[in-house]
Amino acid sequence: MRTHAYFNTLFSLILILSTLNGCASGPTQKKPIGKFETTIKASDIRLFSYSQPLFREKARPITANNRREDGTSKPMEDSESQLKRTLHDLEQDSRLKEYCPLGYVIIDQYAVLNDVVIRGECRYTEAQAKQ
Repeated sequence: MRTHAYFNTLFSLILILSTLNGCASGPTQKKPIGKFETTIKASDIRLFSYSQPLFREKARPITANNRREDGTSKPMEDSESQLKRTLHDLEQDSRLKEYCPLGYVIIDQYAVLNDVVIRGECRYTEAQAKQ
């Protein structure tokens, strides 16, 4: 009987400690993925550039095994979809929210060589932020 009580107490203690440990750590913030660079020009014009590495599939010989189900050998993710993913990552990035609290305008976005790049400018007034 004593052994049973001992195991119940030990199990309860482990359960309580693991619950407290889970609560104490809190939610983990997602580490920013891309490279975020800022520039402030004359008249306080705030520009930024956000880039991520461009994913390219490794070259491989063309065989029946490499083809996708639709019969093509197109890459799984093209440059356009990588631009969309990079834009989504930029919107979630806390550095952008701190640098451009009133929002931003995209000036240019492109995928070239080894990077996907989005360049933009911060909005400066409440009227611009509503646009």
